[in-house]
Amino acid sequence: MHILCVLLLLTCLVLGRSSPALSKLWEEWKMEHRKVYNNQTELSFRRAVWQKNVHLVLRHNQEAAAGKHSFTLGLNHLADMTTEEINEKLNGLRLEEPVPLRNYTLKDVSGLPMPQSVDWRKEGLVTPVQNQGLCGSCWAFSSMGALEGQMKKKTGILVPLSPQNLVDCSTADGNRGCRGGFISKAFSYVIRNRGVDSEKFYPYQQKVVTLMLVGWMNGWMIDTII
Repeated sequence: MHILCVLLLLTCLVLGRSSPALSKLWEEWKMEHRKVYNNQTELSFRRAVWQKNVHLVLRHNQEAAAGKHSFTLGLNHLADMTTEEINEKLNGLRLEEPVPLRNYTLKDVSGLPMPQSVDWRKEGLVTPVQNQGLCGSCWAFSSMGALEGQMKKKTGILVPLSPQNLVDCSTADGNRGCRGGFISKAFSYVIRNRGVDSEKFYPYQQKVVTLMLVGWMNGWMIDTII
């Protein structure tokens, strides 16, 4: 849906003409994101959650227009989910106890001026944003994002790396695929594997894909089990 259309419909909410405008926005949003619900109870619940988020977006953007915020919000495919549901389904980052690091490449920067902020996008160290779907793989995206930026600084080439490679293959290192994982253990896999695939070679599936070797005649083939 075009941003202008959304703004016009949200303006109708402010002016009090909420019912027709809100219903139109709801139907267009469902169509855009291909939302289908199992029954009337679920539909009513999702509509109520979505409507609450619409008002949150509207209120925030009004405050942003008044200079209270530096960014605006919009309605994406998660707008019919509660904050608790989003955290449960998508926030798969697991935290570990900090351990002492021994890295003799670190340099003491005490006394040097520190910038107030850094926008790594302007430095060309950030790849495009991806949608993790309903897979709790944020840990994999975080790990690959950090590695992509470091590779760019080292080689001058920005290559999108494969979170799916980590989701599928790093369980032996302690990660749990779409059920969560650790950034440190993602790096452990990369070290053990002596690298990680690119996004182009190993694209993201938004789910765990198990690869199994299957004997075939006198050779081997890869069979994908979903």
